[in-house]
Amino acid sequence: MVKKSTYYLFITLLVLFASLSEAKAQRVISTDTLQKSIPKDTAADLQTTVFYSAVDSTILDADKQVVNLYGGAKVKYGEISLEANYIRLDWAKNEVYAIGTQDTLTKKMIGLPVFLQGSDKYDSDEIRYNFKTKRAIIKGIVTQQGDGFVQGKNVKKDEEENLYIRNAIYTTCNLTHPHFHIKASKIKVVGKKEIISGPFHFELNDIPLPIGLPFGFFPYSQPKEAGKSGIIMPTYGEEPNGRGFYLREGGYYWAASENIGIRFTGQIYSKGGWGLGANSQYNKRYRYTGSFNLAFNRNSNGDEFAPTKRTDFALQWSHAPRSVGNSSFSASVNVASNSYNQYNSFNTQQYLSNTIGSSVQYSRNFGQTVRTSINLRINQNTSTRVFDAGTDFNFGLNQIQPFKKKNSLGDRFIDQFRIGLDFSGGISMTNQVGDPYTRYEFDVYPRSSNSLRGTIQKPFIPTGVDDVPPGVIPVDASTLPILWEKAQTKFNYSIPLALPNLKLTKHINLTPGVSWSGNMYTRSYKYTYVAADSTVRIDTVGGLPKFNSQIAFSASMNTRLFGTLRFKKGRLEAIRHTLVPSVSLSYTPDYSDPSFGYYQDVRINNRKFINTEGKEQIGDIRRISTFDPRTMSYGGASGAVSFGFQNTLEAKLKTKSDTASVLTEKVRILDNFGINGSYNLLAKEYALSNIGFNLASRVKDFDINMGGSFDPYLYVADPLFFDIGRRTPDYMFSQGAGLARLQGFNFSIGRRFSAGKPKPKENKNASEAQMNQINRNLDDYVDWNVPWNFSFSYQYSMNRTGLASPQNISGLSFQGDISLSEKWKFSVTSGFDFKYKGLTYTNMSVHRDLHCWEMNFNWTPIASPFYGRASNYSFDLRVKSTLLQDLKLSRRRSFYDKGGF
Repeated sequence: MVKKSTYYLFITLLVLFASLSEAKAQRVISTDTLQKSIPKDTAADLQTTVFYSAVDSTILDADKQVVNLYGGAKVKYGEISLEANYIRLDWAKNEVYAIGTQDTLTKKMIGLPVFLQGSDKYDSDEIRYNFKTKRAIIKGIVTQQGDGFVQGKNVKKDEEENLYIRNAIYTTCNLTHPHFHIKASKIKVVGKKEIISGPFHFELNDIPLPIGLPFGFFPYSQPKEAGKSGIIMPTYGEEPNGRGFYLREGGYYWAASENIGIRFTGQIYSKGGWGLGANSQYNKRYRYTGSFNLAFNRNSNGDEFAPTKRTDFALQWSHAPRSVGNSSFSASVNVASNSYNQYNSFNTQQYLSNTIGSSVQYSRNFGQTVRTSINLRINQNTSTRVFDAGTDFNFGLNQIQPFKKKNSLGDRFIDQFRIGLDFSGGISMTNQVGDPYTRYEFDVYPRSSNSLRGTIQKPFIPTGVDDVPPGVIPVDASTLPILWEKAQTKFNYSIPLALPNLKLTKHINLTPGVSWSGNMYTRSYKYTYVAADSTVRIDTVGGLPKFNSQIAFSASMNTRLFGTLRFKKGRLEAIRHTLVPSVSLSYTPDYSDPSFGYYQDVRINNRKFINTEGKEQIGDIRRISTFDPRTMSYGGASGAVSFGFQNTLEAKLKTKSDTASVLTEKVRILDNFGINGSYNLLAKEYALSNIGFNLASRVKDFDINMGGSFDPYLYVADPLFFDIGRRTPDYMFSQGAGLARLQGFNFSIGRRFSAGKPKPKENKNASEAQMNQINRNLDDYVDWNVPWNFSFSYQYSMNRTGLASPQNISGLSFQGDISLSEKWKFSVTSGFDFKYKGLTYTNMSVHRDLHCWEMNFNWTPIASPFYGRASNYSFDLRVKSTLLQDLKLSRRRSFYDKGGF
């Protein structure tokens, strides 16, 4: 009995001890890093489960409902996350408290609290947060709000996400100890909208400056928002010899939506000038991006005795679509008054450019067969003042195989027949209503206004901003009737027929074809020779539309030939030559015969000579198009043989290193060298065309391009043809004058030297539209990751007509930049015109990256000799936004004197 009783007593004590040990363990220690949780049912005020963990230890006091977390502590509650070296979680009070711990070696606080709520992040020294009231008390806060950073010693946070901060600073510098800041005794951060401060002053490197205001208002935007509407402060300065003192680029920014924002700006000058502008960028993810800019300026020099006023405008619109389905719309519009770039643009490339082009296109395909498109184009040259505009459309049917069976597995010979359709048309308009001197080969009535016709003129160089070349009228409301009267409407159609390919040999293919094409015109011309004045009178004929059509037959052959020359000594193992000859035949009936009505035989002068039939003839005869006075034909039926040769050369070299994985390497010696021309088998004279040639090569990273043309026919001096001379049907070699005359030649060589290549930029803080804008214009930004960069290009061109003196253009352009140190960048752009023996547009700039500040110095010693620009310079020191901080980019800007009035 005793032993049995002792046994039962022992079992009872063992169970009791185990129960007590378990109860003690529940509220004392857990030394693992596994994540624990407090179910929301444990505390009635919790809306979701609280997850917590720690690296060192977790002490749970179940009676007081407190959890103490030590070392790498983390708490997660809904969208709220808290990390610190020590966290106390009290679910009885619905409260969490966090603070860092002191390192025993460095005596510094480590593991300071980091509080995250949604996209908001708060770095602090100490924080106490209530889950129920959603209020917090924070000490030593650092938080980012938009592009700025807010720091404060004592902070209260309410349930509406407002922060009340005492002894606060606001800055756009992201350092713990910022280079500059705005210091205020009180700052309130209102939700996600704006920052409001009490009396504040400005401090630079902890030096208080005498700049302060009784209150401040700083609106900011979240990364996913378009921004906040607000006032844009203007820039100020003076144009000493121009429009006087100015306020520029001031106005209002309207954040219309997340996809679009618009800047309304204006400018005003002390001498009476003013301007208005609107600029917008828009973006629709996965659909399209674009930008829009409109500017209108009324400029005045303010001179009391000789006032000068000028009205300038500019319109730019760019729309880049992401193709959706079978349709696509794109636009690139750039329209400006002739003097806008010279007097109102602050962009270097726009300042130098004298050509402006615009186009808007829309295309749509219907299935796999039908394709349609329409476009509007506008082109203008701000130097010559020539403007042309028009609209074109196209309707086409892709080639189909009418004889191919629906379920046929292979192609029979007859299945290779293909037929298609192209129908296009358009209306074109230009303000060049008169003809330049070299437009026609003959004098046009009345002669008195064409005394210099036929002579080679020097390029038109304006002596003043309003100079206009001969034959060009201004574009305004008063000239629109003339422009519309001179407008030409034209329609074209073509029905191509592809015939089956014929294999002549193993390596030669013959491709025959037939094409039926034609045009429709809204006006035609009648030519009458006036013998008394030795001119041609051109009369416009209206009435019903006029048509012409023609059928052409063609056949082409091509092949590819290879040749290899091998070497046994040295690194050079072999040279490989690839020759690609091509020959094509075409036949077109004699549609130039006046009986068709497409051309007219017109006498053009009073010259007396013996013709090919041995008879005396008075006056040369030219066959001129009924629909275009500029088109002349010297033959009838065309049976042309076109030929061409394309050549490439490659070298095979042994590698210098014996340990290289590849034993040989290929070097391209000649990328391409080609010769082309044609011969008309049915022409009575001038059967051989000009012989053209082109060459392209890359030698040791030097890009070399060359091209030109030779005229094989003899020119003889004739006073009726002025300096050009008269072209005869005799070959030069038949008269002992050489093989041919070089009529045109161009040559260019250039190279880029760089320690690296600019790469597309990425930044998570920037919007897609902003990054697209940056990557489309990398040349407008300084890339601090490329230590140095230099490029140059030399261009030479020669053009000559007949016996006239050649017109030569020769120039060298170069640009480069170098990082003098990690934060210094020096850039230069210049060139030399060998014809006029002078420097071209020259600009020098120095950039300094000052972390949150930026310094930029620009000097333009030479701007434009044609417009009399003087040297100019600018110095700019400004605070940068953190938007581009990760990219290390600084916007290139040139501020120079835009006077000249």
